[in-house]
Amino acid sequence: MDDRRTHQTTLIYEIVHGSRAYNLHRPDSDTDFKGIIVGPSRWYYGFVGGPEQLELSADHVRFELRKFFRLGAASNPTVLEMLWTDPEFHTAVSAAGERLLSARRLFLTKRVKGTFAGYALSQLKRIKTHRRWLLHPPKQEPTRGAFGLPERTVIPRDQLGAAETLIDQGRLEEAELSPNFLEILEREKRYRQARKEWEQYHAWLKGRNPARAALEAKFGYDTKHAMHLVRLQRMAVEMLLEETVHVRRDDRRELLAIRDGAWSYDELLEQCERLETNINQAAAQSKLPDAPDETTLEGLCVSIAEEVLDARR
Repeated sequence: MDDRRTHQTTLIYEIVHGSRAYNLHRPDSDTDFKGIIVGPSRWYYGFVGGPEQLELSADHVRFELRKFFRLGAASNPTVLEMLWTDPEFHTAVSAAGERLLSARRLFLTKRVKGTFAGYALSQLKRIKTHRRWLLHPPKQEPTRGAFGLPERTVIPRDQLGAAETLIDQGRLEEAELSPNFLEILEREKRYRQARKEWEQYHAWLKGRNPARAALEAKFGYDTKHAMHLVRLQRMAVEMLLEETVHVRRDDRRELLAIRDGAWSYDELLEQCERLETNINQAAAQSKLPDAPDETTLEGLCVSIAEEVLDARR
């Protein structure tokens, strides 16, 4: 990280994010920071542009203003959480930052159903994948020979990929291809899937946090992912019905209990299914707009950038 890049920017807003802002921290929890910056004038008037974010460390990220607005208009969970984090966790708020906070409701729309619930489902997918690896880990590295394939493919990779794409798009009927080609195509696909699974499994083994690995071994699934999965689903319901974002969790005790394995795997699946139903019902009842007023957001983004750049002059 080049410190000169940081010195050329103006920090308009920054908060403590993550477990501490959620009220889900413990003594050994990391402290995460998220901020918003306006870059030097050359980022906006030059032809090279600038970065979309600066990473001061793994736990300290600052978004360039325009990226923040793009993510916010799409109901990105991190961005919405930043705007509703309790003031006690604000570490920097400029006049421009105050303007942004006062307009935060412009970002709140029914899109939260897709983003918060969607991210929750991605957490559930990881939980299921990791559980499969815990209970039935891949035992042997896949080889082409094990799938009845020669060491080197007899059909160029680009042709295999093109055929798969055309079939998936319905632009090529399987009847138009020879049975031999289709058999090879299917074997290649199964080999690539097995290879991908093997590589992902070993990357997971290598990168596992020891404490979380111990919880997984004890309870049979990733309970930290489960805690955040439930938090995200509950937040989606709250936003859709209450039209606000409860970042600080009053259900801290229950969520931490989930992290500590209070629910069995089957109970987690049952609760997630119930919450998904609640989200769909809340979306049908919600009075939030379907999408943000992008013209107003665009004007605000331009105005804040100009305000900061003019102040520098």
